[in-house]
Amino acid sequence: MSTNDNAAAASGPEWVLASKYEEMTGVTRETVKQRKKNGTWKIGQQVAVVSRRLYVNIKAADQWIKDQNSTRRPA
Repeated sequence: MSTNDNAAAASGPEWVLASKYEEMTGVTRETVKQRKKNGTWKIGQQVAVVSRRLYVNIKAADQWIKDQNSTRRPA
């Protein structure tokens, strides 16, 4: 295994099935589907559908959450 392979394995996958994303974060598959359907999450950025399976880009989803957090101001 090369150094790059080791680094990729250590950092984990960038894309995971929506069911795995739910296990990791608690965000349900239905929520992911809703975000895709209403355009909140973009296909090819935060979500992808491959062979009828729904995937989530962990890094892009985390960045979306950070962006939401930084745009909201406390009352």
